[in-house]
Amino acid sequence: MSLGGGAARRRWFGSAAIAFLALTVTLVGAPAMAVTLPPAGTSTAIAQAVAKSTSIQRLTSTVARKVFNAPNDNPAVDYPKTKNGCLTLTACVFGDKVSSKVIVVLGDSHAQMWIPTLNRIGVTKQMRVIILFMARCPAATLDVWLTAYNKAYTACSSTRSGWITAIDSLHPVTVLLTDHTNGVTSAASMGTQQFTAPQWQAGMQTTITDLQPSNAKIAIIGDTNTFNLSPPQCLAAYPHKVQTCSVPNPNPLRPSLASAEQAAAKAAAVLYVNPTKWLCTSTTCAPVIGSFIVYYDTFHLTCSYAAYLSGVMQTALKRVL
Repeated sequence: MSLGGGAARRRWFGSAAIAFLALTVTLVGAPAMAVTLPPAGTSTAIAQAVAKSTSIQRLTSTVARKVFNAPNDNPAVDYPKTKNGCLTLTACVFGDKVSSKVIVVLGDSHAQMWIPTLNRIGVTKQMRVIILFMARCPAATLDVWLTAYNKAYTACSSTRSGWITAIDSLHPVTVLLTDHTNGVTSAASMGTQQFTAPQWQAGMQTTITDLQPSNAKIAIIGDTNTFNLSPPQCLAAYPHKVQTCSVPNPNPLRPSLASAEQAAAKAAAVLYVNPTKWLCTSTTCAPVIGSFIVYYDTFHLTCSYAAYLSGVMQTALKRVL
């Protein structure tokens, strides 16, 4: 049983609400512990693990021990200088930090999410990796509504514009664009409407056009599916019913605009990397793949799993590195 349907969600909340609340308090109060990142997985090992992920019903003892620290398996803990954003070209530098060959990663918290992956690629390829990200501020040129403060996110638009100017002057080898696309609302609607696929595509194409003076090779790393509930919390409540925490691929309750990103990449003739095959079968996204808890919240990969994907990501990005 997956939590993708309405009846399933009602049964989940009816039977486990008290346990879920208690576990949430425990997880939030757990000390932040950095993890030891695993070696990169091979494409074959990843494909096999993903194929088997939907048949996992019970947490093994190895995975069960990871549940309570999984929310801390995130870049704010492993790379604390990125906790409050990376707003300048010198604030968050990874990979080969002295290399003259530069990769710039531009986006919202998904740019931060991919640090374990791209840091390794930078070291391997002897390239400096510069992260530019502001929470909830997409790389796509869009005027966003900041729901938490009930106002237009003007700092996002102005900061993004400054970033693009700085990148154009830097002339990096590669620019990677990556965003979370579900639930982002427009300033024009005062937060009442999410961006449509045509709007997102146009915003991404504008960013790509504005980056042309940089002469960089550009690629989009596509969005990942969003879970309905935080996988670590759900797994803590259902260690013997792991698939209760799965969602459909794609998830109709938390739809992404990945197709709009892919269309933008095609229209602009730039590379599009679709990470979904490393995370989901053709029908289902499970919260556990092999011995990994894949997400630390509803839409961010754990550092452990992101690091595990470094090899396949490097292969996917080969033409722009």
